[in-house]
Order: sequence, then structure tokens, then C-alpha cells
Amino acid sequence: MAKKRPLVSTLAHLYPPVAYQISGEQFLAQCEADARLFERIEQQAKEMLGAISPESAGVMLSDWERVCGISTNLAKSYEERVQRVILQLNAIGGLSLPYFKRLAESIGYQIEIKEFSPLQNDLPNAGDIPIQHAPREDLIFMWRVTVLNADNNVIYFRAGQSLAGDRLVAFGDRIIEEFFKDLKPAHTYCYFAYPTN
Repeated sequence: MAKKRPLVSTLAHLYPPVAYQISGEQFLAQCEADARLFERIEQQAKEMLGAISPESAGVMLSDWERVCGISTNLAKSYEERVQRVILQLNAIGGLSLPYFKRLAESIGYQIEIKEFSPLQNDLPNAGDIPIQHAPREDLIFMWRVTVLNADNNVIYFRAGQSLAGDRLVAFGDRIIEEFFKDLKPAHTYCYFAYPTN
């Protein structure tokens, strides 16, 4: 006979032994079913408690994304999705360059932003941007975001944090790039540079 689980035994002893045959086969089968239900309720309660924070939300991260107005993209790693939610929560508004730097720092990015000024003959290097033939007056609304710590943003698969389907190692800074594309002024063109030194 299979050994009874502790919860089944505990549930069986909650009933009055005079009214129930607590060692009966059908009675124990009912206790087993009840024990499974209570274990599922406990697991769901833990998931709900974890949903208080995006870092521990697990399967409920999509609810955080919905509240923040972010479309859920399961092609991204769990950690990338969490960082995007945190960015959105920290984004209280602003258009200044220091505002964007502070937001980037809030999730661990060190950046420099260069705002070009054609009026002072301050233009990007030839071939540095995909809109090389843009009129000079359009270049006044151009930013170059240099991500200084790009090498530190390698995302490794981690047990307990990553999900099935995530890459073992992911490179790049899609999070910061998407963040700028979403929050930058609409008339501003923004491109990214990653120093190799």
C-alpha cells in the first residue's frame, strides 16, 4: 500500500473518528482529492503573493505588462520583459536629456546622449546613421545614445528567473533601444552607438 502524504493524514484526523472510518479506502481517496485541491490553492496563493512585484510575478508578468500598456512579447526573455516593465513604471514623464539618463540608470545602463546642432556645424559622422541624405534642418532633432556598459548587459539563462524557451545567453540592448523609441519626442530621430573599448 502506498504511503499516505502528511496532508492526507492530517485531513483524515480532522474528522470525528466515531462518525467516519478514517482508515477506509473511499474516505482516504476523498482526503487525497481534498489534499490536492488545498496544495493547488497554496501554490496559487504563493503566485499571487509573488505578483506584488514584477521581478517575482512569474506567469502574472503579463498582467503587469497590460497595466503598463506594454504588449506581451514571449520571444523576449523573462528578465528583458521585467526590465521593460520597471522602465515603464519609472517613466513619470519628461523630455530633457538628464531625465532620459536617470531612467536608463534606474535599470543599470550608463549612457551618454549627444544632441546634434547643424546650426553650429555639429553633425554626425558620414555613414554613422541610416538617414545620411536627410536635409540639414532635420538633423537638429537627432540624438546619438552611446551605451557605455553594453558588455555588462549580457543576459544569461538562470534557473528560477528564466523561462523555458529563453536563450542561454542573449546579447544586445533591445531594452534600452525600445525604451527610447517609445518615450523619445516624436519628432526626434534616435540612434545607438556601442563603444568597443
